[in-house]
Amino acid sequence: MPITTLVEQKGLIMANSTTIIRDVTLNFAKVYKSEVNPFGKDQFDIQLEFGKERAAEMSQYGKIRALPNGNMALNVSRPAKNNKGQKAKIRVVDSEKNDMTDGIGNGSKGNVMVYSYDWNVAGKSGRKTILIAVQVMDLKEYNPEATIDFDIVVNEGNTQAAPANDF
Repeated sequence: MPITTLVEQKGLIMANSTTIIRDVTLNFAKVYKSEVNPFGKDQFDIQLEFGKERAAEMSQYGKIRALPNGNMALNVSRPAKNNKGQKAKIRVVDSEKNDMTDGIGNGSKGNVMVYSYDWNVAGKSGRKTILIAVQVMDLKEYNPEATIDFDIVVNEGNTQAAPANDF
């Protein structure tokens, strides 16, 4: 059940609300330590993956996009610091609400708590969704890409290859 605060804006009643988005696949979870995104913004971020049948439901939380596997995705983020300059933290728990520190591997299943609010600045308006917490229901092992490397190939005999000059 969402916790809701009503705000009157331009004659309409709009709701600020905390909601739990249930039964999503979790990918690219940056929830323990914020990272600087390609636009220079230091933030926490997680990709929520879901089936096409949930597109209308999920569009209220942000811009959804199609994935190559036929599913849809939405990223939810949170700035590393709040407006007062205080460091933010994402609460991460397991299915029994115990705190977690294990890396969340792509394909893990879970629920995500978000806070959504309407904004209106300098004639522009929209809706923003902020990541609050993650509950991991089915954890997949996290394998960082840094562990992927070439195999060691042992040369047999005394062969000397000329360096490639096609670069």
